[in-house]
Amino acid sequence: MSTMKIAKQKKTITPLSKRERKRYILFEVLNAEVTEKDFYFGFWIDLLSFFGSKGLAEINPKVVLFKGNKAIVKCARGKENELIAGTAFIEKIRNKKIILVPVLTSGTVKTLKEYAKIE
Repeated sequence: MSTMKIAKQKKTITPLSKRERKRYILFEVLNAEVTEKDFYFGFWIDLLSFFGSKGLAEINPKVVLFKGNKAIVKCARGKENELIAGTAFIEKIRNKKIILVPVLTSGTVKTLKEYAKIE
């Protein structure tokens, strides 16, 4: 029997300069008591029905934080206007009428947390 050596591969970390840049948008949820889970699900489904799978993949939205009636959503840089336009069509989440108001767009979550006074 021969013994084989298994070479360990070192994980490579993509430098910051090569990573895709993101934008973060602070939304205020009005007119409804929506749970965090319902918001994640409803937000995703409504955007998928509006943009389709290709459009949604280009925008790449992800809910980063949801506290109280405020939500921070991450998206691809340059696609923030499309995301804001798409959220204008979200009227109901789990049969509860809501209004999503975009408050501020930033390059960092920290800025939005400070602005919204979220800890």
